[in-house]
Amino acid sequence: MSEFISAKHVNMIRTGPRSTRPVILIHPVGLDLTFWDRQIEALQDRHDVIAYDLPGHGDTPGAIHDWTFDRSAGLLADIVRSSGAERAQIVGISVGGMIAQTFALAYPELLHTLVLVSTASAFPDVVREAMRDRAETARREGMTGVLKANTERWFTPETIKTRPDILDRVRKALFARDPQVHAAMWEMISGMNLTDRLREISCPTQILVGELDPSCPPASARVMHEQIAGSRMTVLPDTSHMTILERPQLIAEHLANFLEPSSP
Repeated sequence: MSEFISAKHVNMIRTGPRSTRPVILIHPVGLDLTFWDRQIEALQDRHDVIAYDLPGHGDTPGAIHDWTFDRSAGLLADIVRSSGAERAQIVGISVGGMIAQTFALAYPELLHTLVLVSTASAFPDVVREAMRDRAETARREGMTGVLKANTERWFTPETIKTRPDILDRVRKALFARDPQVHAAMWEMISGMNLTDRLREISCPTQILVGELDPSCPPASARVMHEQIAGSRMTVLPDTSHMTILERPQLIAEHLANFLEPSSP
């Protein structure tokens, strides 16, 4: 069993004025912090922006066979504390949004603002089984076995047809991942089940979802919106799951309008 790492072992970047409350960005499964580049560029003039590589992703070491959402939230709490701020603004996409939800429930004293992008609080049993099958495919066939399905779930047909640059970037990132790490992440995701606790979240919350997202559809976003009092929900038209890549400027605008450049 691997030892779960602490913030001092995590690869991260930090940019922007340290006099403001940190904005911490959590990337999707299989990718890394560099996929937030357009949002970082848009936020860094007014915000203290931190983006980090999840264990086993990018330049953060670690096989994550023993990962759980609780441990993932614990690592995020360690990052918040190590930033020197009392509270942070947390932005997570896909599995990053699931980690953010877990963090919000476990460490509310460290959270100021929450943004959930292309994510869900639970899944139907049939989807959970499909995720476990996806994990088994990664173990059996390697990343080649999951590439096509990932691409079809993450992007609209229009993006697949017209943006080979995005697909090539994603393909390179996925092929750099350890299939065992990828499988472990999908096993963890298949157990996500926080809907009944979301009403405990009381901080300002924004929910962003792609209109055409088959992985975490608007119906899933609506469940979170209905459970989190005072939350805002926005459906992004003609957009699938990987919103930060398909609509980078639109996501950046929503974040800039919602996040507070206030003191830590």
